[in-house]
Amino acid sequence: MISVVMPGYNVEKTIGENLEALLKQTRACREDAEIIFVDDGSRDNTIDVVKKFNVRVIKQRHAGPAVARNRGVKAAKGRIVIFLDADCKIGKNWLKEIVKPFEDEKVAGVGVRYETWNKDSWVARLVGYEIEQRQNKMVGDVDFLASYSAAFRRDILIKLGGFDTRFSTASGEDNDLCYRVKNLGYKLVFLKKIFVFHKHPESLVNYFRKQYNHGKWRIFLYAKYSRNASVLRGDKYAGWEAFSQPLLFLLMPLSLLFFQQWFLLTVAINLAIQIPAVVMVWKKQDYGIALLMPFLFLIRNFLWGFGAFIGILRIFKSRTLKKVK
Repeated sequence: MISVVMPGYNVEKTIGENLEALLKQTRACREDAEIIFVDDGSRDNTIDVVKKFNVRVIKQRHAGPAVARNRGVKAAKGRIVIFLDADCKIGKNWLKEIVKPFEDEKVAGVGVRYETWNKDSWVARLVGYEIEQRQNKMVGDVDFLASYSAAFRRDILIKLGGFDTRFSTASGEDNDLCYRVKNLGYKLVFLKKIFVFHKHPESLVNYFRKQYNHGKWRIFLYAKYSRNASVLRGDKYAGWEAFSQPLLFLLMPLSLLFFQQWFLLTVAINLAIQIPAVVMVWKKQDYGIALLMPFLFLIRNFLWGFGAFIGILRIFKSRTLKKVK
């Protein structure tokens, strides 16, 4: 049996279309498949929409996606558990293809690509391009799978205790899980030709809020894996940029105050790192976003850096964090 676990919080606008597409594929799948929706304390009409479909529902107080996914894993009966975010819509043959790599006993996890669902929003397209650039680098045996659409062997999830619930928002908890899977000696596979449509933020405020959270939780992740040099260099998805750009941006005000001759250099390096993304978007003829990207990403880097600073403060205030080799 295969179990599809979908966590959701206030997703009344997307969950219906998502479940409709998913049920079509589960009926066509040769293996038995169950769908478990974990409602993470929704306050809108999410449950009313879900009740129209023949799926299992688990309710919990709002606690974040890590807790919700763990609840789903505990209830699942399948040997393979597939996580699918409620604001995603699956592409053709998604279910059939995502389980194929598990024929190799060394494979413990499989992930797929993002495609932007709401391309009419320029902010959503910006997010999609940023993700696309990173996904293009994911080849071979990868070390990260995003949990918006990823499948894992259930026995491995149980052995690892699932997601670390200290990641209370959707940022870093999937990195952490994948690093622990890799530490057990298993493979992770990324399917570039299989995808899900995902709704990205449509306002800059929401986008920047997410970037701040990424910076804050990345620091928590780096602190947890401070003994693992490969993690500090960046995984195959985020790369070294995720580690270096917040630090570079934090150096900018410091250099302006104490080493003025280095200020322009730090600005230039920050901008130079954005060139590959700008070139990629320019080739797609989305010229407005291509021209805005360097400036928007400077703000993003600031929020990564500020979030990282807040994360450092939180770590010092909290109890000693158990480190992972």
